[in-house]
Amino acid sequence: MSFTPDQVDLALLAALREDGRRSITALAEQLHVSRSAVHQRLDGLREAGALQGFSPRVDASKLGASVSAFVLLSAGPGARLEMEPLREQLLGLPHVEYAALMTGDADVLLLVRVADLDQLRTFLLEDLRAVSGLRGTLTLLVLDEVINRPFLLPGE
Repeated sequence: MSFTPDQVDLALLAALREDGRRSITALAEQLHVSRSAVHQRLDGLREAGALQGFSPRVDASKLGASVSAFVLLSAGPGARLEMEPLREQLLGLPHVEYAALMTGDADVLLLVRVADLDQLRTFLLEDLRAVSGLRGTLTLLVLDEVINRPFLLPGE
């Protein structure tokens, strides 16, 4: 199914990005469309897979995870990682907020959020051992999150 968002769809997504709890009525007023148009637009965005759900934005440090780090995982030269077993192993790791396969010198990028450096050390020296086929890691501590957007719209 082909889907191309128009300006109203993008404005609706931008309004939801600002406040995902905004009512249909408030969205309709802001966008100068009817309530039924907002319903139809939301349904269309969901059916197209452009809008995948609604979730809260959380400050992890307020919940006790005050240390964030990007961890690059490498399998080593010529090694081949098996996708599904790797995915299952990464899903089983604690403290991982985000994981992605990537190109370049590293094979996997993790965003890890932990309470303190002791917990990060345990993650790096013990928890990562559950991931088979890895030969090396590089850990980058996050000093400050300068930009943390939930998503970008075309042209942003």
